Amino acid sequence: MKINKKFIVIFFAVIIIAVVIISLMPVNIENDKPDNKAAEVNYEKLNDVIFPVKVAKAVRGDLIKYVTANGTIKAFDEVDIVPNISGTVNYVNIYNGKLVNKNDTLIRLDDREYQIAIDEAQNKIVEAQINYGFLQKEAPNEELNNNGNKDVIDSLKKLIVINEKKFHDRTIKEDEYIKRQNDLELKLIFTGAKRNEVMLNKSGLASAINQLNRAKLNLEYTLVISPFNGVIADFNLSRGQRINAGEKLFKLLDISKFKVNVGVLENEIINLRAGNIAEVTINAIPDKTFPGKILFINPTVDPSTKTCRVTIEIINTDNEIKPGMFATVKIQSRIEHDKILVLKDALLVRDQRNLVFIANGNLAKWHYVDIGEGNDKYIEIKNGVQPGDSVIVQGNYNLAHDAKINVIE
Repeated sequence: MKINKKFIVIFFAVIIIAVVIISLMPVNIENDKPDNKAAEVNYEKLNDVIFPVKVAKAVRGDLIKYVTANGTIKAFDEVDIVPNISGTVNYVNIYNGKLVNKNDTLIRLDDREYQIAIDEAQNKIVEAQINYGFLQKEAPNEELNNNGNKDVIDSLKKLIVINEKKFHDRTIKEDEYIKRQNDLELKLIFTGAKRNEVMLNKSGLASAINQLNRAKLNLEYTLVISPFNGVIADFNLSRGQRINAGEKLFKLLDISKFKVNVGVLENEIINLRAGNIAEVTINAIPDKTFPGKILFINPTVDPSTKTCRVTIEIINTDNEIKPGMFATVKIQSRIEHDKILVLKDALLVRDQRNLVFIANGNLAKWHYVDIGEGNDKYIEIKNGVQPGDSVIVQGNYNLAHDAKINVIE
């Protein structure tokens, strides 16, 4: 087989070119080894690092302890407005969210039926007065002047007073009081001392007077009056609508101030008193704190939760608070006087020991400390810090003893 000379020449030329290319490529036998220079750290240069920090003075003062609990905001006074009588609404002066004043007329019912009742009661009074006049003419005109009968009347009246006092002092029971009182009253009537009362009842005049008073009261009930200053809620009535006695019409809320009921654990309640100051934060109104105070402390502990109900009063100054909002309450429970205090952000734990850094010129000094009680902001330092020390409270996590610092105001 005869090989083409031209093919052989091309083959060897390709091989030569490949060898030349490979020989010209850079060779780095340490490519697979780590860059030791890059991994090396010059620890001596760390001494040149300056850490920016913030400081706060250690102070001698009062450590205020708090009790924290959660609850729901409620209107200070809240009442369901219900009518005492049935009727048809013919006047409406309110809507949801309207502010009303005490004694404002909120709703008026059709009063024609109750006006008629007053007229009928007045007619019955006239009839009863006529009967009363006839009875007076038939009765003896002369007053009781028999000394013996007068003595009996005075004696019965004294016994009635004594019986009432015994019942008031709870030395006799109610059923015994009623029985004695009825017996004495009956005896008094038969002496003639209550002759006028007997005639009032017999003529029907007393009953007619009561009927008129009831009719007048029902007429007053046709006006639904605001019992206090407040705001209307849950209102859904229209003119011409028929309502029934005892039916809930709407709510009236006093939102000039609010209250929130919280449950406080039984072991914390012993330090709380009515009037203690509270701070209230509301989830729906972030970055704002509302002042409050303890209004009431329930005298019993709930056996299921082991908590005691505490009622906090909050003044509504900006009209931002709404009933039903969720709130967190911090209540001052007790005060530890004359303590050395630092901000809690200053406290670190290293090797299971508490420490703080104190700024001394441009250096951070490491101080082990003994701590006491604290609250959400401050911690008591029993040993290791003095009042007036500039304690580092920010930028302290990466510090070492004698680290160089730059105090940022």
